[in-house]
Amino acid sequence: MPSVVNDKWTPDKISLYYNEEQSQVTKVEQPQIFDQIIHLIIFEKGDMMSGGNPPLSEEEINEMKKSAVEYFYNKPISIQINNGDGKSEKIKFKSILFPIDEKWNGAAYIQTTDSTYLYFVSRPNLDFILRHI
Repeated sequence: MPSVVNDKWTPDKISLYYNEEQSQVTKVEQPQIFDQIIHLIIFEKGDMMSGGNPPLSEEEINEMKKSAVEYFYNKPISIQINNGDGKSEKIKFKSILFPIDEKWNGAAYIQTTDSTYLYFVSRPNLDFILRHI
């Protein structure tokens, strides 16, 4: 498997949540596992996202983290949110949460620098991918 290209979307650390247990993966400590996770999680990367979705509640976040992958960034990533009224605002985020359970419909959520989780993008369902490889 080719090595992952380092760009601003390559996380510094990955948290794996499963059965309410959490483990950490880093490129330095577990390079092969790190690269496999990066190749499994496919999502649209861009500098603009649609806004207007309400932030997630703490209960929703806790529910998602029963089975999820989360990318963490040491340096926050800046993107623009289009609020639908022709205006956009710049936000920074420090993590992307990818819930695995299919009830979340393949959605991914960013955690802003003020610790609010917002809808980011839909992607192929991880549960489906993992069952078919």
